Amino acid sequence: MEVINMEFESEIEDLEKKIIDFPNKEDLTVFYGSSSIRLWESLEEDMAPLNVLNLGFGGSSFSWCIYYFDRLFTKIKPKHIVIYVGDNDLANGIPPEKVVKKFRTLASLIRTSFPHTPMDFITIKPSPSRTYLLPEIKLTNSLIRKELMNVEKASLINIFDSMLSENGVARPELYLEDELHMNAKGYKIWKGVVRKHFEI
Repeated sequence: MEVINMEFESEIEDLEKKIIDFPNKEDLTVFYGSSSIRLWESLEEDMAPLNVLNLGFGGSSFSWCIYYFDRLFTKIKPKHIVIYVGDNDLANGIPPEKVVKKFRTLASLIRTSFPHTPMDFITIKPSPSRTYLLPEIKLTNSLIRKELMNVEKASLINIFDSMLSENGVARPELYLEDELHMNAKGYKIWKGVVRKHFEI
């Protein structure tokens, strides 16, 4: 486990307050993970009529999602859980096989706490700034796809293919200047893919 990051702690406290203040905790679809979730500012509107709670926190990894899981999920009973994380694990040099082990731990936590709650994993996205990681991203997505086959009521949401150019590389027009975080065009793709998955 990484050394405790006070920036994360502040974000987690804000999310705990957000959960307490959230007006309708019935039939919650919870999106959990790193900055691609946190920065999805139009998530609630994009996923209407689902009752959506955004629990993303920036820069997080599988280890942090595991670490903070109990604190964030003890006061809610999600109807559906959607996860996006893994970008930062690979960027920190963790190999795909170990990333998948961390996924397995998080999936086990979810299943232990919510045995019958459907869960989805959004594939790790291809971003221009991490083009060097494309082979590892593809392998990790493939390994997690196989892993999900062994998890009850779990499936993959594949945004990866839609974010590639005809040449098989990340499309820079979908990203902010940092070439890592998405702009409105990127989130429009996510919106379409996720809504199709939910059949809404």
